[in-house]
Amino acid sequence: MGISFEKIKRCKVLDIIKKIISSKFLPFATAAVLLFCYYLGLDIVAMYYLGIVTILILLLLDDITPLVSHISFMTLVVSLKNTPSPSMGGSDYYASTAILAQIIIIVSLMVCSLIYRLVICCLKKKIKINPIFYGLCFLAFAFMLNGLFSEEYTVKDLLYGVVMAACFLVIYVAVKDNVKTDKNCFERIAFGFIALSALLIIELIVAYATTENLFVDGEINRGALIFGWGVYNTYGLLILMCIPATLYLAGKMKHGYLFTLYSLLILAATFLSCSRQAMIGALIIYPVSLVILLVKGKYRIPNLCITAAAVVAGIVLICIFREKFVTAFKTIFDNVVVNGELNGSGRWRIWKEAFKYFNSSPLFGSGFYVDYNYDGSAGVTFIPMMCHNTVLQLLASCGAVGLIAYLIHRVQTVISFCKNVTIERTFIALTILPILLLSLLDVHIFIIFPTVIYSCLLAVLIKSEEKTPEDAGEVKDTK
Repeated sequence: MGISFEKIKRCKVLDIIKKIISSKFLPFATAAVLLFCYYLGLDIVAMYYLGIVTILILLLLDDITPLVSHISFMTLVVSLKNTPSPSMGGSDYYASTAILAQIIIIVSLMVCSLIYRLVICCLKKKIKINPIFYGLCFLAFAFMLNGLFSEEYTVKDLLYGVVMAACFLVIYVAVKDNVKTDKNCFERIAFGFIALSALLIIELIVAYATTENLFVDGEINRGALIFGWGVYNTYGLLILMCIPATLYLAGKMKHGYLFTLYSLLILAATFLSCSRQAMIGALIIYPVSLVILLVKGKYRIPNLCITAAAVVAGIVLICIFREKFVTAFKTIFDNVVVNGELNGSGRWRIWKEAFKYFNSSPLFGSGFYVDYNYDGSAGVTFIPMMCHNTVLQLLASCGAVGLIAYLIHRVQTVISFCKNVTIERTFIALTILPILLLSLLDVHIFIIFPTVIYSCLLAVLIKSEEKTPEDAGEVKDTK
């Protein structure tokens, strides 16, 4: 059976399909399809498209690098028309039996394809065990033990722990030894994030143009800035993750300075998302990426001129519209401190509750499904309430065991990066960094899709750890 399937994979029609799904330009087609489906409320069509492409990648390609950026689009499926979130319409679209049945079929086929890929890897002895694998096994084990022996423990805690374990460990294993980290790998991933950023920018422009009550008394009401798939903080994370890819290509591609110009548009979109955490992240990610571009990238003089012009233009605009900038930022940051006490949109209170849950069950935590007493439903009851901080979430949900496992994993990833510091690996690390930084103030790394994106990028980072002739080297050509 395996031999016959290999023959099928080599037929001419499938060769054409393989070229299409492995093209670095496929993400732009994906972005177009998702935009079309988003505004027409054709969520299930978007799911079929994403599911079919995912299955084809897993079954047909030896190098599944296209899957890394393809998965990031799965976050954007839910349209504003069909969103189940009570704060954004509360549609019953996803409660429909017909829609649920189709979703279950699509997801099941993707999971079966993933399992098939893992089995083939095991049979061919392609899976290589390394320290990161053992660290992730420990972390997965800690997730599955979340809430054990606590009074709040339920079966749902075990189920969500298994989901988290799969998102971190299984996805990492499936991707790591199925990607080829040559010079094309990083370029494909980067173009994927360029396409993602284009989609996000278009949706932001439309939202600013069509959202009622977005501007109140000359100020941005960020609470009205919502998308079917998330709010401003979700948007802020995704658009921020696109910055490193843009500046990486700016230092690599012919006429890369055009990407430098485009990066300024992404930076503007990051701030226009009105996500405080994304703004703070941008003040870290963008300068670091820009310095790397100017020091190591091609076409330094054009890029330096664009950077200088952007800085001057920014200073001039701030001086001219100083009062409006101050008012806008004051409005966005006005609840960081309330009545002389830390608040942060209620985070301080939630963090204190999380610490109480840890104190009540310090070894394995109180589980994921504890009540933080805030209105933050995403319309998906399977996703538990969380405390908007990685460290406290681990302590409250998984206890000391969970935090220790995560810290070991984090140290291992830093060590891995330091073993082979290249422009390409730095680009991947900087794309991962927003998830880690923003999760100190949010829930991103514990809500499945960002976790899967993290694991995919981590797999690429770890796979490229060893220096081989096929690995992409640093960019040496400068002009």
